[in-house]
Amino acid sequence: MPRSPGQGSLFERLDPDLPLRRNRTRQDVATERIRAIKRQLEWILNSRHGSSLSSPGLGLRDLNDAAIGTVDLRQQVCLDIRHAVAQYEPRVRIIEVKPLGSTASSLDLGFRLVCLVPLNHSEQKVEIDLFLHHQGRQVNIT
Repeated sequence: MPRSPGQGSLFERLDPDLPLRRNRTRQDVATERIRAIKRQLEWILNSRHGSSLSSPGLGLRDLNDAAIGTVDLRQQVCLDIRHAVAQYEPRVRIIEVKPLGSTASSLDLGFRLVCLVPLNHSEQKVEIDLFLHHQGRQVNIT
């Protein structure tokens, strides 16, 4: 049986705590799809470029490597995010990736992903904030 876009992984759909599909509202389904996309984006963007033998382009480059030979680190990371999301998250159509203003720490980088996501039988504009934290080099998505 083919999986329709955005329903989550097999294990997520087998979760007994989730309400039955026929009992969920359109808003519940949309919220679940956005949550699934955010989890997938965190997985993609927390991977390091070149660390997967089967998909060497998966993830972001090391920020130290990205800064070599570039004028603006933020613009280079925007391009890397755009490429990684376009390549590995088919439910998202990117409109724009832009750097955010200053974050809590001067070593952290923030970005806003503006994209189109299929929700309730139409494409909806969704904005997702990404924060690359210097400590632990983790990407958090809000």
